[in-house]
Amino acid sequence: MSQGPAETSLTRAQGSVLVLLVGAVLSFGGLAFRLTDDVDPWEYLVARGAGLLGVVVAIFGWRAVRQVTPGLGDVARSVRAIHLVIGLVLCSTNVLFIVLLDVTTVAFVLFTQSLGPLAAAWFSWWLYRERVSAKTLIATGASVLGVLVMVAGTVTDDVSPWALLTLVLPMAFGLYTALYRGAGDVSPYVPVMVTGVCLVLGGAAVVLATGGFDLSLRDAAIGFFAGSVLLGVPIVGLNLALRVVPGPMAALLIMTEVVLAPVWVWVFVDERPEPTTVLGGAIILAAVVWLTAAQVRAAQVRSVSQPG
Repeated sequence: MSQGPAETSLTRAQGSVLVLLVGAVLSFGGLAFRLTDDVDPWEYLVARGAGLLGVVVAIFGWRAVRQVTPGLGDVARSVRAIHLVIGLVLCSTNVLFIVLLDVTTVAFVLFTQSLGPLAAAWFSWWLYRERVSAKTLIATGASVLGVLVMVAGTVTDDVSPWALLTLVLPMAFGLYTALYRGAGDVSPYVPVMVTGVCLVLGGAAVVLATGGFDLSLRDAAIGFFAGSVLLGVPIVGLNLALRVVPGPMAALLIMTEVVLAPVWVWVFVDERPEPTTVLGGAIILAAVVWLTAAQVRAAQVRSVSQPG
C-alpha cells in the first residue's frame, strides 16, 4: 500500500526524537485517569475509545482535504485478519491498563509494563524462532528478581492482590510489537482504528450490562482527551517512527513513559509509590535499559562494519 509523503520523510534522528516525545506524552495517561471524579473504568474506556476514533477521523479528514493517499476507505479495505488481531491485542492492553489503575498505583502498573521489550524478545523467539541472546537471558533473570520484589509488596504493603494481573500487560505489549513486525506493510492507523472500535463497543456492552451510563461531562472530556491526545496521536507517531528507528533503540527511548508517569501522579495527586514498588521497578528498569543499550551498540557496530 502506497504511503503519503508525510509518512516517509523522517530521518532516523527525527524518528528517535519522536519516540522520546511519544513516551513523554504517554506518561500523562495515568494522571488523566487519576484526575477523574470516581469514574467507572468501563465508562472511561468508552470515552477513551471515542478519542482514538476521533484521531483517525481527524487525520483522514485532513488527508482528504489535502488529497493525500491512501484514504480511509483504502486503509479499511486493506485490513487483513492479522491486522485485526494486532488491534485487538492493543485494545486488551488498554483495557487492562485502565482497569488495573483502579486497584493499584500508576508506578506499579508502569514498572511492570517496562518488561515489554523482554516479552517482545521472547515472543519473537516463539513466533519467528529468532535467537535469544545471553544478555536477554541475564536481563530476564534480573527482571524476575525485580518482579519478585514488587510482588512481595502485595503482601507487606497496601497493594491489592489484583495488581498481580499487571504482569499480563508487558506480555500483551510484547505480543503486539512482535505481531506488528511480522504483519508486513500495515498502515500505522489500523491499530488505532481497530482499538478505538473495540474499546467503544466492548466498553459500552459492559456498561449497559451492568446498569447503564452515568458518566459526567467532565470525566467524558478527560477520557476523550486521554484517548486522542495522550494515546491516539502518540501511537500513530510511534508506528511512523518505527519505520526508521530500530526496535531496540525505540524500546530504550520510550522508557521516558516509565520514568515520568509515577512522577506526575506523585506531584499532582500525591500518589506515593510503595518502597517495594520503587525498588523492584528500579531493578526491572535497569535490566531493560542495560539490555536495550547493549542491543543499540551492537546494531551500530554492525552498521559500521558492513560497507554501503
